[in-house]
Amino acid sequence: MGQFRLLVVKPSSLGDIVHALQVVAALKRSRPEISVSWVVRDSFAPLVRASGLVDALIKYRRGGFCPLLGLLQCCRRIVASGSYGVVWDMQGLLRSALMGRWARSKRLIGRRDGREFSRLFYGEVVSEAKSPHAVDILSQFLPTLSVEAVAMRPIGFASEQLPPCGLFAGERTIVISPESRGSAKEWKHYGLLTENLCRRFPNYMFAWVGLGVGGHIAPEGFENFFDLRGKTSIGQLTGLIGRCDGVIANDSACMHLAAAMAKPVLGIFLCTDPRRCGPYPLDADGHFVAMAPSSIQFRQLEAFLLHVHGTPTKSCGI
Repeated sequence: MGQFRLLVVKPSSLGDIVHALQVVAALKRSRPEISVSWVVRDSFAPLVRASGLVDALIKYRRGGFCPLLGLLQCCRRIVASGSYGVVWDMQGLLRSALMGRWARSKRLIGRRDGREFSRLFYGEVVSEAKSPHAVDILSQFLPTLSVEAVAMRPIGFASEQLPPCGLFAGERTIVISPESRGSAKEWKHYGLLTENLCRRFPNYMFAWVGLGVGGHIAPEGFENFFDLRGKTSIGQLTGLIGRCDGVIANDSACMHLAAAMAKPVLGIFLCTDPRRCGPYPLDADGHFVAMAPSSIQFRQLEAFLLHVHGTPTKSCGI
């Protein structure tokens, strides 16, 4: 009898993939005999591979001259990959449902909140979650393989070595991600915050990460500040977060990645609801959330720094 095979369809986005990986990690702890294949956008494939949870990747290339061609090529790869016992469409869109239909499986299971007529293609939909958080919604896939929802544990991502830059020479290292997918989710005062942190904690190292977009102006003249935007691969980012002492970020992939790796994290939220997309789990020791219409709640920043430092810190509000 052959090995039971699961196909996960979750091409994007990076933060959503982190959520799905947390669910698959819970599955593999309970059912390690299941072989997991994953349909993922080619640009995000390194993160899924680095998780060590997936046996095979099926890459999807979106965009280009003809977006439909990318979808058809991906469907051909799915057909060529063989048959599956179950397909989980964790994306819940028309294209992901079509990908799932091309897989050779008698069970195509989708999201109850699927959009773009995706639910027309599902043989089953998962139960409604009691919590609005994205991880809890995706956790409803677990019972379809006779796995009860379990507490999430940290994911240990493989990492690439960072180039030598003296970043970890200080007492603590804090990673700051000023960018997010969508400018409406980006707090605009990271430059001022970082300047104050560099002055008040000269023995700490601070590093900005991201793609280098969004118009954020990095502070200058601080030996304990490193601007690594556009200079780190996904593998280097996981290595950086794995070694750092805490992360400050918008609602972004960096925040979700830090939470999945059980790092202290301060999530700064503007237009999105942290009950749905905050650092998971929201009640974890070391996970902090601040709502920021113009500046952030000082007590949350202080609580985060206290957790990182381990002793009371002087004021660092802006």
